[in-house]
Amino acid sequence: MEPGRHRGYLQGPADSQPRAPCQAPRRPLDRALNPTQSPAAASPAAAPTAKLDAFLGAASAGQLLWARWVDGRLEVCSGATPASPVSSEVGRLFVGALRERFGDAASAIAEREWRLSLQPRRLLPARTVRHAVACAESAHSLLQAQSHLLQIEFSAVMMGWRFRRVAQTLGMDPDTLGLERRKVLDQVLEADFNAPPPADADAVATKLRTLLLQETH
Repeated sequence: MEPGRHRGYLQGPADSQPRAPCQAPRRPLDRALNPTQSPAAASPAAAPTAKLDAFLGAASAGQLLWARWVDGRLEVCSGATPASPVSSEVGRLFVGALRERFGDAASAIAEREWRLSLQPRRLLPARTVRHAVACAESAHSLLQAQSHLLQIEFSAVMMGWRFRRVAQTLGMDPDTLGLERRKVLDQVLEADFNAPPPADADAVATKLRTLLLQETH
């Protein structure tokens, strides 16, 4: 490897044949994405999924990021000047990486804030990558906190107010449910709160209502 260069393949063929460089003049970093179809066979629906770490690494070493086909694989590259030919997939790859890491809801906040989308895009500023990741990370933390609060409100064991309200709308006295049964209810609902945030309060209430109705039959 040449001094000052870095190439990180996320996946690749088993052989160790040298790869054609994804390099612009004086560009210090190459980052490879998952191997996929050749350019001729590629389509928007078949775009590969990039790992977010590849974008973060590239953004730390160059002002601009772009994607380029090299030996039948799409690589994300960074530097001051893009090397031709440049793919229009870099925007789609970055949004896909954000959604994979942080979930659709948190990613949507960063996408809106930094004007990102799945539309074709040839160049991506490193600044946009860094700030969009920080934005999505903050949004994800906030949504997780909201989901945790919602879990407490629906907790049968803790007699959360949402749990009590659902039970009362069914004509049930929540205090008559034994502790073991309430533990089971919380365990069943736990999957809803372990899913990518935010949890859907209406969906959880509907599920809880169904579970409680089973108690009466």
